Amino acid sequence: MDMENKLWQSYFGAVWGKVCSIWHNIGGFVMDEKSGEFYADENCRALMGLRENTDYDKFRDIVALNGGGRDLGLPLCIELLDTPSGIAAGIVYLSKEYMSKSVFEGLDIIPQSELVRLLDGMTRSSLLALVRFDGAGKLLDSDYCIGEALKAAVAVLPENTVTAFNSDGQFWIYVPRFGGKPEEFADNIRKAVKECCLPDEFGVRSSSNHSLSVTAGISSGFEVPARLMHAAGFALYEAKAKGAGSICCFDPEKYAKQKSDIESIRAFSELLDKNLFTYHFQPIVSSSTGEIVAYEALMRTKGNIALNPLQILNCAKNFGRLYDIEKATLKNTLKYLSKHQLDFENRRLYINSISSHALDDKDFYAIVNDYGELLEKVVIEMTEQTEISEDDLDRIRVRLEKNNMSLAIDDYGTGYSNTSNLLRYDPEVVKIDRSLISGIDQNPKAQKIVSKMVEYFHSSGYTALAEGVETSEELKTMIYFGVDLIQGYYVSKPKPVLIHDISENIREEIVAYSIEAGDKDKKVFHAEDNDVIDLAEMYKKRYSDIFLGTGTFTFSGKAEDDRAVPLSVTVGSGVDCVIHLKNAWLTTYGELPNIKLGTGSRVRIVCSGEDHIDGRGIYVPEGSSLELVGSGELYVRSESKDCYAIGTDSRQPCGRITVAMTGILDITANGDKCVGIGGGGCKDGIVIAGGDIAVNCSGDRCVGIGSIDGDADVTISNCGCRLKLAAGMSVGIGAVRGSADISISDYNMSCELSGNNLTAVGVMSNGTGRICILDGRLNISMKGRTLNCVGTRDGELDCELKNTVFKLYCEGGSVSGVGDKTGKGDVTAQSCQFDVMFLTGDGWWLGSPNGTLSVVDCKKDIKINK
Repeated sequence: MDMENKLWQSYFGAVWGKVCSIWHNIGGFVMDEKSGEFYADENCRALMGLRENTDYDKFRDIVALNGGGRDLGLPLCIELLDTPSGIAAGIVYLSKEYMSKSVFEGLDIIPQSELVRLLDGMTRSSLLALVRFDGAGKLLDSDYCIGEALKAAVAVLPENTVTAFNSDGQFWIYVPRFGGKPEEFADNIRKAVKECCLPDEFGVRSSSNHSLSVTAGISSGFEVPARLMHAAGFALYEAKAKGAGSICCFDPEKYAKQKSDIESIRAFSELLDKNLFTYHFQPIVSSSTGEIVAYEALMRTKGNIALNPLQILNCAKNFGRLYDIEKATLKNTLKYLSKHQLDFENRRLYINSISSHALDDKDFYAIVNDYGELLEKVVIEMTEQTEISEDDLDRIRVRLEKNNMSLAIDDYGTGYSNTSNLLRYDPEVVKIDRSLISGIDQNPKAQKIVSKMVEYFHSSGYTALAEGVETSEELKTMIYFGVDLIQGYYVSKPKPVLIHDISENIREEIVAYSIEAGDKDKKVFHAEDNDVIDLAEMYKKRYSDIFLGTGTFTFSGKAEDDRAVPLSVTVGSGVDCVIHLKNAWLTTYGELPNIKLGTGSRVRIVCSGEDHIDGRGIYVPEGSSLELVGSGELYVRSESKDCYAIGTDSRQPCGRITVAMTGILDITANGDKCVGIGGGGCKDGIVIAGGDIAVNCSGDRCVGIGSIDGDADVTISNCGCRLKLAAGMSVGIGAVRGSADISISDYNMSCELSGNNLTAVGVMSNGTGRICILDGRLNISMKGRTLNCVGTRDGELDCELKNTVFKLYCEGGSVSGVGDKTGKGDVTAQSCQFDVMFLTGDGWWLGSPNGTLSVVDCKKDIKINK
C-alpha cells in the first residue's frame, strides 16, 4: 500500500501541507496496523523527535503513551481521528496551556523595528549577531526548545545585551558597547547552548544531551547600521553554507572583499538547508539499436536558486560541503529511482560521485537500509578532481561488490582519469570525454587516439561510452570506432522527466550507422606511416579492420590458400594518404566497403603487380578525392543491392575520382542499382586520364562511368575503354537524368549495352549540358527498346564531334544516333566518319529536330533497316 498517496490523502488532503508550512507546531500521521506501515509528516516527526526511518513499533508506542484525545498537561498532545478498524490517524500539537504562555518568558525580546531605532545611536564598537537554532535532523527546533536555548545564551552575554526577533528560529543579539573579541563572544554562545538542558522527545524530562545547534553570523566595526545588519546576515549565510553549528565573523575589511558573493552564498546555503535539488535525466543508448539502456542523473535546482552544477560544486569545495553534496545526491537520486521503478525495469541509473568524499559507513549503510534492493541498478560515476587514496578506493570497491553496483570512469582522457587510474579503478564502463569527440570526424589525430582507446577498452573488458556526441558526423564516427554506448545532445538533451524512447529518426540513424559499421567484435589494426602491411599476417592475427591516417602505406600478399584476405580498410577524415598495392588481394564481408575514404580525405592508390579488391569496392564520398595510378593490374569486383565499384551508391554523390594508370583497371559491378565508376551524382568530377579500362555492370539500373541519380561531370582521355552493361535501364557514360558535361578525347572506346532503355554516351532523358568527343574511335552496339547512342531524349544536350570514327549498331523499337531524336540540342560534326546500322521501326541517326546541325568534311555510311 502506498501510505502517502492513499491513506494520507484520504484523511488530510492537499491543503494540510500548506497549513503545516505556515504553523510548525502541528503535524499529522497515519498508521496501518495490518501492514505495520506508517506515514508521518515532517512537523509530526519533529515534534515527536523521530528519525525518518523510525520503525513502526516505536512510533506506535509514542502514540499510545500520549494519545487518546486527552490533554495530559504536557507540551505535546496527540488526538486520534475516527478511522476504520486497523487504521489509526491523528494530529500532533502543542497543548493549549503551553501555547498560552510565552515560551520566551524571562527574555526581553523586542521587535525588529525597535532594534533598527536602537542601531541609530550605535558606535563603532557595537557588535551585532544573527543567530539561528536548528534541530540538526531531530525534534528540538520547536519554539519551546529554542526559547530555552536562547535564555541560556543570553545569560552568558554582557548585561547590556538586547535581543530582537528576526524570523522563525532566528534572533538578533545586539551589544551596543562591546569591549571583547567577537570570537570569544561566539564561543560563549556555543558553549551555553551546548550545555543547556532542553525537553526530551516527550516534552517531559530535561536533558543536556541534545542535538540542537546554533549557527551565527557576527559583525562588528561598522559605522552604518544597515551595513552592520547586512554584514551579520551575510556572515550567517556563510556560516550556514559551512554547515549547521558554524560561526562566522565579519568586519568591514572582510565584508568589502566578499559582499559580491553574498547572493551565491545565500543561494547555496538555502539549497542545502532545504534540499532544493532536482535532477534532469539524459538517456544513454545502445550504439547498435538506439534503445535507451540507462539515464544519467544531472544536478539541477528548484525555485530561485540560480546556481549551475559547477557553481554548486565550487561553493561546496570552498565551504567544506562536498560531503553533503555527495550525500544529498545519492539519497535524492535513489529516492527518485524508488518512485519510478517501472521506468528502470531494464535500465540503469548513472549517478555522479565525488569519490574523495565518499560517505562514511554510518551514512552509506543508512542508505543501503532504505534502498538496498535498488542499488544493483546504479552505476556510480567517478568524477575525480583530486587523487583518491588506496584505502578509500578499497572501501568503495567493497561497497560496489557487496551491493552489486557498477562503476564508470567519467571524462576519460582528462585530469586524473588516465590509464593508470583505469587500472586502479577497474571499472565496468569508461566514458570518453567530450573534448576528444568534438569534431572528431574532421580531426585525424583524434580519430587515431580514440579508435585505439576503444580497441584498448574492449581488449581489457571495459564498455566504451561516447559522451557529448553533438552531431551526426560525430555519432557516425564513434559508432564506426566500435563504442558500445552513446550519450549526448544529438541523441537527446537532459529532461526533467524520463523519456521512454529517443527520436525515431535518430534511432534509425544509429541502426543504419551500426549496420554500416558491421560487427562490433572487430579487431582494428592502426597502421603507422611507412608501414608495410602483410595481408597474410593480418589474416593470421585475425584483424578485421585497418585504420589509416596521414602517411604512406604498402599492402601486399594474400592468404596462404591463395584467397583474398577479408579486411576493411578505413582512411581517416581529412587526411592525406598514399596506398601502395603490390600483389594485394583484399575482400570484405557484410556491407562495409573494401577501402573507405573519410570525408575530406585525399588518397592516392598506386597499383603494381596483380591486385584484387572483391566485395564492396572503394568508397569515395563527396568532398574526398581518389587518384588511381600505377602500371599494375587492378581488378575490382562489387556486388550488393545498391552497389558501386569505385565511388558511392545511388543515394549519395561521390567525390572526385581520377584514374591515371598505365596498367589495367578491370571493374565488375552487379546489383539492382549499380555504378562502375561514380555514384548518385558526380559533380566533383570523374577523370579517366590513362590506362586500359574495362567496366562490366548488370542489374536493373546501371551506369558504367558517371551518375545514377544526379548530374555528371566526366572527362576521358588518352586511354582504351570497354564498357559492357546489361540492365533494364543503363547508361555507359553520363547520367540517367539531369545535366552532363562529358569530354572524350584521344581514346579507343567500345560500348556494348543490352536491356530496355539504353544510352551509350549522354543522358537517358530530358538531359541538358554538353558532350565533346574528339580524336578517337567509338564503337557502340546496343539491343533494346529505346536506344540513344550519343545524346539524350526530350532535352537540350549539345554535341560537338571532331576527328572521330563512329561505328554504331543498334537493334530496337526506337533508335537515336547522335543528338536528340525528340529534343533541341545542337550538333556539330567535323572530320568524322560514321558507320551506322540501325534495325528499328523508328530511327533517327544525326542531329535534333529543334536544334541546329552542322556537318563539315564527314564521311558516312548509313543503313537503317537494310
